[in-house]
Amino acid sequence: MDTFFYSGLPEYIFLTAFGDPLTPNIFSRRLKQYAMKGKISGIRVSPHTFRHTFAKYYILNGGDPFSLQNILGHSTMDMVRKYVQMYSEDVKIQHNKFSPLKRLNR
Repeated sequence: MDTFFYSGLPEYIFLTAFGDPLTPNIFSRRLKQYAMKGKISGIRVSPHTFRHTFAKYYILNGGDPFSLQNILGHSTMDMVRKYVQMYSEDVKIQHNKFSPLKRLNR
């Protein structure tokens, strides 16, 4: 029996208004334009910033680092650690949320 494959699916998920593939270069340029238009300054607005932000909030929302490693496509945890650099306030929040000492205090 032959397997049926629907060939009408687009090759690319993200397209420009003209139907062309949205390349990383075009996406990056658009982000910079939106940042200028929105008067965003003092923070880098880039696809890489989105990636870092996703990684950080994935962990902060309870995602495990091993799944994140797979999602990001990294072969080692060293790179994942760089992506998920936590600020002291983030670490404090996570500690308060998950510390075993919290149970002793009940």
